[in-house]
Amino acid sequence: MIVYDICDNLTVVDQWELERSYYWICCDQKEVHKLGVIFSAETIEECQNFRQYPRIDYYKNYSFMVFNALDNEDLEIIPREIDIYLGKSFIVTVYKNEVKLISNLMEDIEKDKNCFILKKNCKPYIILYYILDRLIINNYNIIADLETEADRIELDILKSPKSKHINKLVSLRRESYKLRKLLNPLRYIGDALLLNENNVIEHDQMYLFRNLNDKIEKLLASMESLAQDLAMVREAYEAEIGIRTNELMKAFTIITAVFLPLQLITAIFGMSFEHIPFKNDRFAFEGLIGTMAFLVVILMAIFKGKKIL
Repeated sequence: MIVYDICDNLTVVDQWELERSYYWICCDQKEVHKLGVIFSAETIEECQNFRQYPRIDYYKNYSFMVFNALDNEDLEIIPREIDIYLGKSFIVTVYKNEVKLISNLMEDIEKDKNCFILKKNCKPYIILYYILDRLIINNYNIIADLETEADRIELDILKSPKSKHINKLVSLRRESYKLRKLLNPLRYIGDALLLNENNVIEHDQMYLFRNLNDKIEKLLASMESLAQDLAMVREAYEAEIGIRTNELMKAFTIITAVFLPLQLITAIFGMSFEHIPFKNDRFAFEGLIGTMAFLVVILMAIFKGKKIL
């Protein structure tokens, strides 16, 4: 467990008192039991178990929140749960594995990068604002990656549709459904944050979280747009397959139309009648081949004239 003094540019402290400053406490799930004196046993148990859906619960002196930081590993969405306690003088982040989003935020604060609100107002809820803002941006980037892959698959389909494309498309749709399941609760979390039932967040700073709520709505709209894009790519695949199937059937039809009269001629001359005109003629074979060739040329000319070929 590491304790940072928010007002001292995230300096690590060994001794801390909640009344003296504002603190950011980072700990993993194995250490969270040390905070059992401050927080309810129910939330401590949830932090140790993980795999909870995003939500927010209000207690008398703090709020307990569950979020998912999403990682994109080769177009596979990996959720990493972050549990957060927010009080008036502290914020506690609990996670199982290191979360890049939080470590990157700490680096930016140390470098005075993208954290000017915190410099003016070094309160714990500002840290919460930055975490949620980066969660949303990270989710935007994941959606953008999936959209880029969908566009690439669509271009490949238009060039030459193959079965591997539909397999990739099914995989993308599966990840988009997973993404929707993970992101949909954010809509209710944003509304719950605006309630601020225990007044942990100062009322004159609630505009920050209203801004976050707007970003969440735009994020969810982007997710719906992704689902529509994937549906359009699938339709493009089915359309291309349909076009190629029609071309193939047209080729088979032309071949059948060409060979049908030839089969008729050979069938007639193959009959076992005693007398068939021209059958015993000296040039019957050459004439038969010539007639067949002439019919093929005539039929091909007709097909080309009607723009079937």
